[in-house]
Amino acid sequence: MARPSKSVKTMSKNLTKEEIKLRTEQEDKLRGDQDNISPPSHLNARQKRIFSYIVSELKNSGILGNLDVYVLASCSIAIDRIQEIEKTINKDFNSIFDKNLMSAKEKYSKEFFRCTNELSLSPQSRAKLSNINIQHKESESDPLLKALKVIK
Repeated sequence: MARPSKSVKTMSKNLTKEEIKLRTEQEDKLRGDQDNISPPSHLNARQKRIFSYIVSELKNSGILGNLDVYVLASCSIAIDRIQEIEKTINKDFNSIFDKNLMSAKEKYSKEFFRCTNELSLSPQSRAKLSNINIQHKESESDPLLKALKVIK
């Protein structure tokens, strides 16, 4: 059997109710608890604010678990560093020609985009999640589908 690469919550593939139930149970077990999602002590104040903001915005989605703290910390650091680099450039536009500065910006931008993929933070990921949720709600309220499910 092929290894699933996406959460059942983010899949557009048609699965049976039994498959969805099994996958959801397994994902919930692997995600772990959600009772200790707090910024690590090594983050500075700005990074902790960014971390807390992301957690508060994603709280209702239910996709975060305690193990996501590490990805959230990396994302918070990347965002903070990108913002600091942009402030430096805004103060002195000639610093845009500083190879080390621009290399750091590229490095943290790549880290940020990797984290957005891991945490489903990109607009594309959020649109996909919302589309899947809408389709699921529509299929639950469709009288024909309800009747077909009764027949099965």
